[in-house]
Amino acid sequence: MKKNFFILISLLVPIAIFVQCGDSDRSLPAGSPMKVIGLDTSGNGQNDAFGYYLTTKGNRRVVYQEIDKNGDRRSDEFIWVGSTGRRPSNGILQEAVKVYEESDENNDGIIETIRWYLPNEYISMVFKDSDKDSYFETTQYYNFQKKPVRTEIDTNKDGFADIYIWSTRAEIDSDFDKIPDMIVLGNSPLELEDKAINRRETKTLVKTNSWFLNAKLIPETDRAIIGSGLTVD
Repeated sequence: MKKNFFILISLLVPIAIFVQCGDSDRSLPAGSPMKVIGLDTSGNGQNDAFGYYLTTKGNRRVVYQEIDKNGDRRSDEFIWVGSTGRRPSNGILQEAVKVYEESDENNDGIIETIRWYLPNEYISMVFKDSDKDSYFETTQYYNFQKKPVRTEIDTNKDGFADIYIWSTRAEIDSDFDKIPDMIVLGNSPLELEDKAINRRETKTLVKTNSWFLNAKLIPETDRAIIGSGLTVD
């Protein structure tokens, strides 16, 4: 996935030099037309990557990309692209950065993973639709080491998480009032998810001991870059 993205970016550089040079201070007016360029990144004679860009006099910018990873002539990765203020030494091209990405990771025509990015390829959070019903019930939050450190699951699909999983503990909102009231302990997120969903080895949790409600209790290694969070007085 990451390789495909950078292949596309590298092949778009000659185009981007053309489409982004000029008067970069001029803003794009509303309703600017979008154009598309197709690229053959695999060398099989068929375009498998597509870059969409806005264009107007003196100002053009790539904003969206599609990639057909498995060559079945159907896009399975969709990437929204921004740019930073940084420029290489030649001063021609602004760096492109991923902002948002949707992926059909098993090529069944259904998007099951959404990623939100920060600059420098930091993933802030990932939404997952595990049961293919188009509802993203699982959210993973990442730290600055680009590792997932907290998983939240909305088991009853009411729009609010009711299971919160860290590396060694999971908290459960058993009555769906947005306040965790049960806890399970374990040695891995998968073990904790199984225990939490099946309500095995649970213990009562008071609000003052909840990591979800009291972020200051979370060890540094389990803290995400961003996250949802309620606080208690």
